[in-house]
Amino acid sequence: MSEQDKKDCNLIVIAVVENFASKHNMASKDVLALFKQHNILETIRSQYAVLHMLDLDEAEEFAEELLQGKAS
Repeated sequence: MSEQDKKDCNLIVIAVVENFASKHNMASKDVLALFKQHNILETIRSQYAVLHMLDLDEAEEFAEELLQGKAS
């Protein structure tokens, strides 16, 4: 992964965390803890190739589905 891809991946993670926090009235640090607990951050990073082509709302939806156990 190039340095630019790593930066873009980090931006996707930040956007997903912020969107999820806003949607669920949570603090961003609490969302980060939740995502770390369920390995969501690593999964988002591993799916960068797909997620960077999607709308950020869809990336947040992907994270939500992971938490609910629906994503495969």
